[in-house]
Amino acid sequence: MNTATLEQVLAATGYLPDGRPAPGLRLGAEAQSSRHGRVFVPDALWRSASSLTVYFKFEQSAPADDLVSQWRREVWNEGFAPLLWVISPQRIDLYNGFGTPVKEGDAQRHLIRRFENIEASLHELDELAGRLAIETGQFWVQVPAIDRKTSVDQKLLSDLGCLERDLVAGNLARDAAQALIGRVIFTQYLIDREIVSAARLKRVCGRTALPAILRDRPATNKLFAWLAQTFNGDMFPPSSVKTTPAAHHLTRVAEFLEAVDPESGQLSFFPYQFDVIPVELISSIYEQFAHAEPRTDGKRTEALRNGVHYTRLSVVSLILDEVMDGLSGRESVLDLTCGSGVFLVEALRRLVHLRSQGQPPTRELIRSTLYGQVYGVDISEAAIRVAAFSLYLAALELDPDPQPPQSLKFQPLIGRTLLVGDARTVERDGDGKAVLATPTGLKQFDLIVGNPPWSFKGQTGTEARRKTRVAGIPAQPRGEGLDFVLRAAEFSHGKTRFGVILSATPFFSRSGTGMAAAQHVMSTLAPVTLVNLSNLCSWLFATATMPAVVLFARHRPTQRADQITVVQIPWTPSGARTHSFEVAPSDVIKLSLGEIERQPLKLKAAAVGRRRDLLLLEELTSVHQGLGERLASLGTKFRDGLTQGSPANQTRDAREMKGLELLQANDMQHFCIPDDLLTYNRSKAQWPRSRDTYRAPLLIVKEMVVGHPRALVAVADRDLVFTDSYFAASLPSGHKQTAHLLAAILSSALASWFFGLTASEFGIYKRKLLMRDVAFLPVPDFTSAVRSQAGQRLLVLEKALREREVEAEEWNALDEAVFDLYELNDADRVVIRDGLLRAGWQWESGRESSIFPSDSRTEVAAYAKTFLSVIEGWLSVRNKRHMRAEVLDLPSSSALRVVRFVLEEGPGNASVSVVAPQGELGDVLARIGRRLKVKIATALSAERELRVHGRNEVVIIKPAARRHWMGIAALEDADAVVAESFSGGKV
Repeated sequence: MNTATLEQVLAATGYLPDGRPAPGLRLGAEAQSSRHGRVFVPDALWRSASSLTVYFKFEQSAPADDLVSQWRREVWNEGFAPLLWVISPQRIDLYNGFGTPVKEGDAQRHLIRRFENIEASLHELDELAGRLAIETGQFWVQVPAIDRKTSVDQKLLSDLGCLERDLVAGNLARDAAQALIGRVIFTQYLIDREIVSAARLKRVCGRTALPAILRDRPATNKLFAWLAQTFNGDMFPPSSVKTTPAAHHLTRVAEFLEAVDPESGQLSFFPYQFDVIPVELISSIYEQFAHAEPRTDGKRTEALRNGVHYTRLSVVSLILDEVMDGLSGRESVLDLTCGSGVFLVEALRRLVHLRSQGQPPTRELIRSTLYGQVYGVDISEAAIRVAAFSLYLAALELDPDPQPPQSLKFQPLIGRTLLVGDARTVERDGDGKAVLATPTGLKQFDLIVGNPPWSFKGQTGTEARRKTRVAGIPAQPRGEGLDFVLRAAEFSHGKTRFGVILSATPFFSRSGTGMAAAQHVMSTLAPVTLVNLSNLCSWLFATATMPAVVLFARHRPTQRADQITVVQIPWTPSGARTHSFEVAPSDVIKLSLGEIERQPLKLKAAAVGRRRDLLLLEELTSVHQGLGERLASLGTKFRDGLTQGSPANQTRDAREMKGLELLQANDMQHFCIPDDLLTYNRSKAQWPRSRDTYRAPLLIVKEMVVGHPRALVAVADRDLVFTDSYFAASLPSGHKQTAHLLAAILSSALASWFFGLTASEFGIYKRKLLMRDVAFLPVPDFTSAVRSQAGQRLLVLEKALREREVEAEEWNALDEAVFDLYELNDADRVVIRDGLLRAGWQWESGRESSIFPSDSRTEVAAYAKTFLSVIEGWLSVRNKRHMRAEVLDLPSSSALRVVRFVLEEGPGNASVSVVAPQGELGDVLARIGRRLKVKIATALSAERELRVHGRNEVVIIKPAARRHWMGIAALEDADAVVAESFSGGKV
């Protein structure tokens, strides 16, 4: 291999910055030992924090298409590599690693781009697919063809789902169909890995290939009997197949392995290589099967009722990266709701790696880890069978020399380390007593991981959980995830590390019982880190109806005992396409338990907002009472509207409302209630509410936030009935102006900012406002607000806006009047305007706008101006120095944006200039690094956002996406620079 050429390419594209490998880069033997395959041996690989892999292969001459097709097929089967680089002295070819193979020699079909002249093309290649382009998201915007929808996991699960449906349609019981498919996958894995040779198959059952064996029922019986005897354990015990598959069932499975199209009967290309497909992917088959049960009469499947949600491998990596950092490999692991074992499989692999300390693991080490350190519990016997199957496969995969087959017998796991039972009582159930209970109490584990059920099972489920409730411990009101965490804590000791996926609802809701339960769990397990995954739920947990968080506890020994760290993972356009995510330092906020107990609104605010948001939130809530309290002083409150209900539920008297106008779901506009409403004429309703609910003046708020982040609010100056699409407060007749003033405030950017930060559901998983969300909004004293100059201006604006559709400049005027009413300074106004934009990220157009490359001349320059406004506030005290900004006018395609702030002697005005860069982005970063004596490229590998201090300057380097260059980011970056300058004695 010509290492010079390969290293030249890696250096020029950021994978080998400053002469050292970027985090995640492996070269030579280390790269080759990181994967197994038949023909593809990489010369280098780079693996991201989300387990995405880029492979690099060097050849002295450009390889033939057939060879590249074989390499790419293996890469596709691995399932984690979106890119394969094939490098030769003549050219560099980039191939789509997620593109489904269709036939041998299909390399050109999946070629993304060819670079003929390496020297001249390195800059272009770096901008397209360099490490910074990958990590900052620029690559994914430019190459939409790469998508996880065509990757091996999606294709295999689709094909297996089709196979299972055909078997069930052919009168094979569902559990028998699943067991048969599992046996066949295991057998094909053994054959592909050459653990079982064609000669061995011939001796056992007279055939040399699995499809031929399956078409011969006696041969199939001989093969499965030999496998059960050879491998023992729980791989596929006879009891797992309660119905003997008929010949036509076995034929259908053989056709699957031969890639026979079930519709046309035509042969196609079989792309799968089971020796390459990760074992974790095979574990995910359970989720596919669990959801395969058809819905009947509109009812949910058993899997959905039990909260079964497949855990993506990127989240498994996220959790285990954290909880297993710095361990010895001797630790024990428990998953009380293990499902198909995806956490256990990856934990086994990592424990073996830690114990082997860089040496090839022995079979004895692998087996002792499997039998003594990895424990799982699940209520589903089918899930436990798949978990056992997956763990056995993982052990075989880790085995450096899995030969001969007869020496590979496994001990049973089920009943020993894998238990079928209810997690709440498993230590008392049958064999579980010997496993999870000791003479002195419950067995204690070093790591507790998992994805417990999220589903809310209604009143019946709540009553069942109340029966097991421990006195004095707050119970989760909806769902049972927190209950599972507290149950798991019974198997812990003082240093046990936790990494558990939960519903986000109890952490971010305004429900008193939900917050009490969440705070109890956090205080019990503190220090805690919460990772907000709600932005990713559309692809991360597509079957879930609730948002998700990851709860880490005690995983970082240096954290303060009462510290709660909150991390938000933003939406990115590449997330669903690659199953990856990114975190920047600005996405992390640290709180204390005391802060959350004093002001529970802060927890959700930290999960979706920034530090400046929290400061302003604290100020406003300390200065002003909440709207609910203000309304209570007038003897009123928000109330839900009428629920008509189905005919069977219309049992309550509604005659008091007959003859009133009826405001229905789509009738109201901003500030405006039509004059031509229908009349309510029903005598009965499910929930008619009291007549006083509908007395004017009515401050009416629509529950759903539609299309954009401003609440839809209007005042009714006449009595009317409103449906439960709305809630409203009936104010005293002398407070008509108060109602109209509140309509303006509730429609403002300030309210949208507040609701985005604090509302129970808005900004997490539903675009919905609840009565208690609005009641928390801090508002000035009604009387003084109405009399103030800003209040009068708002009333004039609100009156004018009742008559017409609101234009953008009128919204701005209304927002400014509200800012004046609250006496906000310039920085606070920046925070709230940005808050309105961020609340708009709940809609697709807003999300896409947030990641669009920022323009250096406008957006980055505005960022620099806001940054300088903070710094100048400090410098103006002594008036001896001033600061200016230089914005580098980088091309739109550049992955980064760069601003240089220069501190100069003498008084003067802050200024912003846009300057042309000298050379390409790499040259710019290199010059900055030399001047400031910092290896910029290496530092960017560790920190996505970089502040580099020099003697009289600071350079800020961040990804190009707009969300990194908003005004609130400028304020916080300036805060950080001031703090760093004080600590360094520079200000």
